[in-house]
Amino acid sequence: MVNDLIEKMSELEESNLFLVTNEIIPIPEKSKEKVVVLFEGHSSGVNDAVKIADCYIKKNKFDSSIVIPIDIPLLTLKEIKEIISFTRDYKEIISMVPSNRFDGTNILLRKPHSIIDTSFDDNSFFNHFRKALDNGVSLKIFYHENLKVDIDTIDDVMLALKKYHLDNSPFKMRDSEQKEVNKIENKSIEYLLNIFQNRDELGY
Repeated sequence: MVNDLIEKMSELEESNLFLVTNEIIPIPEKSKEKVVVLFEGHSSGVNDAVKIADCYIKKNKFDSSIVIPIDIPLLTLKEIKEIISFTRDYKEIISMVPSNRFDGTNILLRKPHSIIDTSFDDNSFFNHFRKALDNGVSLKIFYHENLKVDIDTIDDVMLALKKYHLDNSPFKMRDSEQKEVNKIENKSIEYLLNIFQNRDELGY
């Protein structure tokens, strides 16, 4: 799922991509020139990872930043471009996409990046919402269904697959839908499909 996100976001023009990780991740060849890998040493949470990227954002004087977790399998560049385009005429703004349960923040755009500290802990959507209001910052919430789907549980996996391929039963796929799956180039969906099909072996 990491490389799928990297490949999608590396096609975004006039941007730099920072990947904060504590693992060695092979970057797709076509994306290597666009991606800066920042090693955090050990995993200490999303907020600390964002702080590491913020140092490079400040150094390079970027006017905004967008935080995207790796577990948004249905993300498309079109939706990200729409969010970025909306903020172009603002000097200061926060744009967000909530998680499907409205307890998390799946997309967070800060302009400038220092306008609020991130709060990707418990109930982060409310935390970021409150910080924007407390600081008197313009706030825009996007409700893109694809971007609201993140992967925390096997139910989330099933929801992501259902949005693409499943009929009313979450356990059965029609032959035509299975053929459609085989044509999909979304590597995240292929990965999740494998988890779904092997959920018994994986203990889900």
